Amino acid sequence: MLKRVLVVVAMILMAFGAGTPTAFAEVEVLTVHLTPSGDPDGSGVAVVRLDSERDLVCYSAVVRNISAPTEPAAGVGSAHIHGPLPATGIAIDLDSVFVAAGTRTYIARGCVSAGSDTIDAVLASPELFYFNVHNADYPAGAVQGSLG
Repeated sequence: MLKRVLVVVAMILMAFGAGTPTAFAEVEVLTVHLTPSGDPDGSGVAVVRLDSERDLVCYSAVVRNISAPTEPAAGVGSAHIHGPLPATGIAIDLDSVFVAAGTRTYIARGCVSAGSDTIDAVLASPELFYFNVHNADYPAGAVQGSLG
């Protein structure tokens, strides 16, 4: 099981490029290590690509040892980028849908539009933003990780 998760994580990192952060012209790639914020044994990794020229945020995420990610409220995806701290509102809704990849392991990926002002704010101070994954057991967040 762990081997399968590691293979999936390696594929995600190869697809989006590894590094924290790595610049590609106008695109920034951040690797986020997800740790428990509600679920005590939850973990994961997310790779977030921010493109302020195209107003586009793309992501891939793998979470494990949590129950299925769910929307914390109707019409809101199960994963978001929150901030800037100390505010904890949703800065970018990733409109994510996680699919099962094994026992208590879930994968999501996609791209969403976001305003260049928001993307620029994340790029200027990534430490003030965090990636958060919600589920029914922990509606405030099962796992999360700082972008910076």
